[in-house]
Amino acid sequence: MKRASIIFILLFSTIFTTSCWSRREIEDLGFVLGLGVSKTDEGLYSVVVQVANPDAIAADSSAKRDVYTIIKAEGLTVFDALRNMSMIAGRRLYIAHIKALVIDESVAKEGIRQVVSFLVQDMEVRLEMEVFISKIPPEEIFDTPNILRAIPASVMNIVAENFGANNKIYVANLHETAEAINNPVLNYVTTLVEKLPSPSEKELPQLKLSQIAIFDDDKLKGYLDYEESQAFNLITNNFRNGLIAFEYAPTNDKIIVESLSGTPIITPDYKDGKVSFDIELKVEGNVAERIVKGDSAYELDIIFLQNQLNQTLTDKLNKAICDAQQKYEVDYFNLSQDFFRKYPKEFKELKDDWNQVFSQADINVRVESTLLHSALNLNRGRI
Repeated sequence: MKRASIIFILLFSTIFTTSCWSRREIEDLGFVLGLGVSKTDEGLYSVVVQVANPDAIAADSSAKRDVYTIIKAEGLTVFDALRNMSMIAGRRLYIAHIKALVIDESVAKEGIRQVVSFLVQDMEVRLEMEVFISKIPPEEIFDTPNILRAIPASVMNIVAENFGANNKIYVANLHETAEAINNPVLNYVTTLVEKLPSPSEKELPQLKLSQIAIFDDDKLKGYLDYEESQAFNLITNNFRNGLIAFEYAPTNDKIIVESLSGTPIITPDYKDGKVSFDIELKVEGNVAERIVKGDSAYELDIIFLQNQLNQTLTDKLNKAICDAQQKYEVDYFNLSQDFFRKYPKEFKELKDDWNQVFSQADINVRVESTLLHSALNLNRGRI
């Protein structure tokens, strides 16, 4: 009886045990780290993938071997092009580890909704991949070897994660991208990636994340310069450890302030059918660098310096807001979210023409900065 009970328990427990019903041998997979989408002159989708070469990455020998392989195929859709790669690739392409999605500028101008929708629906794809726009074919971006032998898709991913070091760019991942283009009142932004020429004869070309790309719905509208990009990050609360450069008026010394925090407080208002916003920005930072004009350094007037920093940031924000309203006519700051939270009923009436409403809105900016301390202390704390 005891033996029968043991056998019954063992047989019953097998019902709840798991197994790898869909297992795939790792040596049969091609791990895709980068995916690029463009279009041919005939209107077909051209898809390029960057596949890692594990043997070359893990090799201990000094022999030069490519750490990646580029595969390209065309199709009526993105999915069709990926399937057509099966006739080229020696392994089954595994897209769960994609780190960078590069979309050609021509596709971005037509609209990226179809590309993003396909990727979001694929069960293998992870939403953490970073999304970039390129003015040159994506295969040229991915086929940019570097002296460190790092895979270009991984390089872009690392730079994107470190964008807070300068706050002149903003990189959206696939989750943010899908959320923005499927929300009729959100406008999408991400970053342009460019290929720079070799700095010297012995060096290789380099990749650079250069400008924020702004969208109207899912269509590329234009690019922001560094000043506008910093203003975007300040207003959208994405400004961390960024540098603010200006000249100290009394002596024309060049001053670099490192921002420790930047907190925007956005207050919408709606009176007599007119939309307005008050943007109050509170910034804390340090004087991180000072280039003295002349032979000797003079003590800085911190109060004067703070006021000058306030004016510098106010001018930066006002210029970016003016360009958004008049040049692009796109609310890429997504102030619509702040207005909706306070005036949900009124927003329903305005949302269909929100970009036009935003372009005519009165937006007032006020900046309050605090310099905590300086890294250039002279004479016991005075600079």
